[in-house]
Amino acid sequence: MVPESYRWEFVEQESDRVKQLAAETGYPEVFAGLLMARGVHNKEEAQRFLYPSEKNMYDPFLMKGMEAAVYRISQAMDAREKITIYGDYDVDGITATSILYLYLTKAGADVDYYLPDRMSEGYGLNEHAVRMLAETETKLMVTVDTGISAIGECRLAKSLGMDVVITDHHECQEELPEAVAVVDAKQPGETYPFLYLAGCGVSYKLVQGLKAYRNDQTDITEYLELAAVGTVADIVPLYDENRIIVSEGFKRMKHPANMGLGKLLESAGYDFKRKITSGFIGFGLAPRLNAGGRMGDARRGVRLFTTRDEEEAAAISAELEVENSHRKETEQMILKQVTDRIEASDAIRNSRVMVVAGEGWHHGVIGIVSSRIKDMYYRPNILLSVEDGVAKGSARSIEGFNLFDALRTCSDLMIKFGGHAAAAGMSLKAENVPELARRLNEYAKIHMDSQMLVPVQRPELRLKPSEVTLELIELIQRMEPFGQDMPEPLAEISGQLSEVRKIGADGATLRMKIMDHRRSLGTVGFRRSIMAEYYSAGMDVSIAGNLDINYYMDRQYPQMILKDVKVFREEKIEKLMTYFSLRHVTDDYKKYCDSREKTDRSWCNQVFRYLRMQAKKQGSDSEGGFLMEDIPFDSMHSAEEHIFMLMQALYVFEELGLMRVETSGPYLHYEMFPGKTAKLVDSLWYRTYFVDFGAFQ
Repeated sequence: MVPESYRWEFVEQESDRVKQLAAETGYPEVFAGLLMARGVHNKEEAQRFLYPSEKNMYDPFLMKGMEAAVYRISQAMDAREKITIYGDYDVDGITATSILYLYLTKAGADVDYYLPDRMSEGYGLNEHAVRMLAETETKLMVTVDTGISAIGECRLAKSLGMDVVITDHHECQEELPEAVAVVDAKQPGETYPFLYLAGCGVSYKLVQGLKAYRNDQTDITEYLELAAVGTVADIVPLYDENRIIVSEGFKRMKHPANMGLGKLLESAGYDFKRKITSGFIGFGLAPRLNAGGRMGDARRGVRLFTTRDEEEAAAISAELEVENSHRKETEQMILKQVTDRIEASDAIRNSRVMVVAGEGWHHGVIGIVSSRIKDMYYRPNILLSVEDGVAKGSARSIEGFNLFDALRTCSDLMIKFGGHAAAAGMSLKAENVPELARRLNEYAKIHMDSQMLVPVQRPELRLKPSEVTLELIELIQRMEPFGQDMPEPLAEISGQLSEVRKIGADGATLRMKIMDHRRSLGTVGFRRSIMAEYYSAGMDVSIAGNLDINYYMDRQYPQMILKDVKVFREEKIEKLMTYFSLRHVTDDYKKYCDSREKTDRSWCNQVFRYLRMQAKKQGSDSEGGFLMEDIPFDSMHSAEEHIFMLMQALYVFEELGLMRVETSGPYLHYEMFPGKTAKLVDSLWYRTYFVDFGAFQ
């Protein structure tokens, strides 16, 4: 597999404003530029950004519907009416449910909670659950992290004598549910200063509102631990109020007030001497908590966070650990089945939006697999599990392509759907799946271009190796927590490679050193050892990555965690490489070829001989790889012409079945099929874009 290849878009800052901020704050200009890129414009904003405080959170009553929600819940508390919290089965829903349940329980309310079963009930409110809650004498149902699209279910609840308060954060559809109160910053007419709270964040705001309304002296800040977990896990933007929630929650997690959270952190291997990070929550804690809802009963997550029994908390954490292992096994099995189907189908592999359906795939896992497929192929995708004629699934999108808007154009095909720009869930009749794929790809032809199909790296720092210091890295670390829309700053380091080698027991890690005339900087690329096949010492390159501190032998050294490597090339060559990489997905490469003169057939012979020779140099009879512009031609043609002629020959060989060609940006890997022969004239591409016809052996 070829290495990843990104578009680089350097984040420029206005130098005068950066200098002004640096002078006002006393920070170096390079750091002031990073602050400005995150919306910091003066000393006061810098203080609020670098030292987030719960005291700076907004008044919950600025949120539309909050006053009515708090009034009705408080009324139910005073009248001892039964309140049921209806949550979602993911981490956000579990933490949102736990926050509200813990507060109402402590306040003496008659409260219970309900989380639907992912397998038998699916996402959101459902008629069976609403009827069951009414039968158990629930007088008030409060939804958290769900409910904004539950039009019929809210109508049913009202007919059964049950009031409903909706608290959610998902996108609103044209009609809002008929409820006592709707609290969702995405609803029409909302004026709340921050629109991107997670469901657990909205739940915490509701608790803030209840505390203020009832003049309650309870300390609710301990719930920020859970709100931080849910906020990170739900991948909402980590700025403004979400930044406060996560920062304050992380501070408390070193000595967690919530017993269940402490046990879960232990189970996930957290070293309480070290700082917590969004990465640890997202990749260590959240999958374990999610495993409860994906593989079994999500209510265990709420029990874990609300129990006062240490043995019960430890037992639930152990259960979740076992189920997380089972989840990984199931995920790998489904991932293989999905990738096999994609690779076996040109129609799916070359589509802008991949839609893949299979029988009996575990509903609790396909969302994770969808995320993996998005990362592997960098395409929006929908994975659907088909049972009894109904396809239920999850979808993930890429930057710039609003998946929710795309699905709205197919709403007539759906039984139910919901979500936001980057992720969604849906159910539809299995017979409608082909039409869904067709319509989404027609929509994507209009709303997606080839640039969108290439992942983006956005360096914010341009430095030489000698300019990377421990002091700068320590300043950058003050900007934590990092996460969605608040990325760890990416640096672009330019210089000459002095070392390129594979390291680690399995050779999967890449070690590079880049130097200028004063100093070298070590870089580490995890699972990027394949780049050693394309880059070598002596090359002038730019490396993109995150700056870090390497602790070794009681000393500290600056280092970089490598993300991508580039050799300088002209923009038109970059575009040509992108067009060719997406040659079977978009029409851009064909349009480029239509604008060029035809290529002479002699280049096919020259390229084929070079590829065979290159494979032998790399120790193989048939397989090789290199950077595209490395192929030698004559001195009469430009680099762009050389690369274009290489691509044209490759396209013909690929079409004739003489070799398998894999490209990503500037990287090329090929596998020749020894003994296979063909006539060039049998290639439609050759007949269209080459001059002179003849046999080729």
